Amino acid sequence: MQRPPRRGRALLAVLGLLAGATAASAESARYWPPITDPATQVRDPGRFVWVELLTLDVGTAAEFYGKVFGWTFETYGPKDDLKTYTVVLAGGTPIGGMVYVRPREPGKYPSSRWVGLISVTDVAATAALVEKEGGKVIVSPRKAGDRGTEALFMDPEGGLFGAITSATGDPEDYLAGNGQWLWAELWADDAGKMAAFYKGIGPYEVAGGAASGETAGFQLRSGGYARAGILPRPTKVPTTWLPYIRVKSVADTVARASEAGGKVVMQPTQMHGTSMAVILDPTGAPFAVAEWATVAREAR
Repeated sequence: MQRPPRRGRALLAVLGLLAGATAASAESARYWPPITDPATQVRDPGRFVWVELLTLDVGTAAEFYGKVFGWTFETYGPKDDLKTYTVVLAGGTPIGGMVYVRPREPGKYPSSRWVGLISVTDVAATAALVEKEGGKVIVSPRKAGDRGTEALFMDPEGGLFGAITSATGDPEDYLAGNGQWLWAELWADDAGKMAAFYKGIGPYEVAGGAASGETAGFQLRSGGYARAGILPRPTKVPTTWLPYIRVKSVADTVARASEAGGKVVMQPTQMHGTSMAVILDPTGAPFAVAEWATVAREAR
């Protein structure tokens, strides 16, 4: 299947903060571009419209992902790292961003993590729902330049996610190509309770089985598509959202990641009907890689 037209110059800087990070003064000076340029004025509530790396070392992260996935980068702002924003591009298409953060209490929080933003129609209402259902508002709803309104939350188990109402609409909705974000999955202590929590965030339809043909976990569906999965977490793994990157070969990707300084925490294995693996980048951010059969490709 031919890939749909590229999504335009989607530039989205997430919230710029880890839980407990200190950069409030820098945030006001950071460059916050719109989510889509040109504007689409189309919104897909419940879809993860962007993924952003919050990290102590943007340079090391960029070098790693460039070697492993061939990503390229564009950095905006002054020389002060606290005020810059780095756009991630895969094959020329913007797919995410990187923001420097400095934790207030080093060692208490992960030094880096990828955070996904969910498209919602009303960020303030989402914040109220999060608190009502036992979650926490980490960064309250706020206007971010010409981009729209956004906020950062923790679910009741500590999973970090964001929400955005874009002023210019969401990027085009299509199945990811190689090197792009394919899937988002929450590894939770109580998958059932987390499915109930997130149901109203999208809003989502909740289906049994984290993937088609499976019985464990749940799917969060919106707009006729599965947007994310929720699975019981492995022992000793904290509740976390794990983003998946589509690759041609998991084995080859794992080899490149190891050579580039990453740590393979789950060796290639069969899961969700395909090969996947979990990797930590050199700054400590976890992500997964997975193959996707050609026959399964479809326009979104």
